[in-house]
Amino acid sequence: MRIVVAGQIPPPYGGQNIMIEKAVAQFAAHPDCESVHLPFFFTADFQQARKASLGKLLELARVIGRLLRIRCRGPIDLLLYPTGGPQTVPIVRDILLLPWMYLCARKVVLHFHAAGVADRFAGQRRRPLGVLLRAIYRGAEAAVVMTEFNRRDPEFFGIKKILVCPHRIPDEFDSVLISRVENLEAGRLLYVGHLHPDKGTEALLHAFGALLGDHPHLRLELVGECLPPWTRPDVERLIDELGVKSRVTLSGVLTGRAKAEAFGRADAFIFPTIAPYESFGLVLLEAMMWALPILATDWRGNRDVLTAEAGAVIFPVTGALDEQCEKALRFFVERRNDWQAWGARNRNLYLTRSRAGVAERWLAAAILPEVSGSRQWGGLDEARSRASEPDAR
Repeated sequence: MRIVVAGQIPPPYGGQNIMIEKAVAQFAAHPDCESVHLPFFFTADFQQARKASLGKLLELARVIGRLLRIRCRGPIDLLLYPTGGPQTVPIVRDILLLPWMYLCARKVVLHFHAAGVADRFAGQRRRPLGVLLRAIYRGAEAAVVMTEFNRRDPEFFGIKKILVCPHRIPDEFDSVLISRVENLEAGRLLYVGHLHPDKGTEALLHAFGALLGDHPHLRLELVGECLPPWTRPDVERLIDELGVKSRVTLSGVLTGRAKAEAFGRADAFIFPTIAPYESFGLVLLEAMMWALPILATDWRGNRDVLTAEAGAVIFPVTGALDEQCEKALRFFVERRNDWQAWGARNRNLYLTRSRAGVAERWLAAAILPEVSGSRQWGGLDEARSRASEPDAR
């Protein structure tokens, strides 16, 4: 089986790019595959995200050229393609690229890591862009989503075969890096992800500022880079206006040991996203892996990721996010005595549900039998079995 995995791997660092990198590695290590990566270089950094440019148009032509060269070297049995999400620029990218993918590959599977396209066109099925996208997406053999909630995207576009394949991550917990606060009046809150109002950054800072009067020993660490139109000076300006500069740390993008140390020194994890493209908060798994209690919005797939058993406060978004976040954060902090037990519960959930073994190929194992060859591989296995049997004639 010759498999092509399309998409951009880090840098820049984001959930989709990280999971594409993992998918590339999984198929490359699979004993029954010849795997090829079809790289994208549309976004050099997240300040270019979702923006049209001449450079992206040229990159689109280069991607098609790379695809044709891969096809010239041999047939493509399966191509795994990452959909772009609900913004106009990535939608146009999908419309322009996918016909070439269908032309060159026997089967194409869409990976809906960036979600929200169904909501974008809900109630507007006849909009030209939506009609065209529906026609394009329906050519796929199947779709991969990470939670039951996210089935809505491929279902909306008429894709019949949908594989629900939750992400798994290797266990990187290191007790040596744990340096948490024992004082129940204090604590370090951690957020990891893009900094943007849609990700709840602005609401979190307002909520944190409102709590400091009653809980002056709290600290907040923000890890990640800004998504446009937000910039780091915008975040710094807001922090100054709220008077919380001495209690907030802007750490930027952290990877490897530096990121592990951030999780190790945190006492709780906060994920107040209301991003329309949110599908599976990979950072929630990381927080569970590091035995952290979690405060998160009841948004899209968050509840599916955490489950009802998690040591978490999941709050609904029914009004202004600032107010909802402040109320939930206050309740969460007032349950400080429970944080350690909640963290232990989350660690156990991670170990039983979301830990990936050292050589585990969970995504490839889910896709290959169901999509690219249950019949073909089954026939091959059957033929091998028959060939090993003595001739009864």
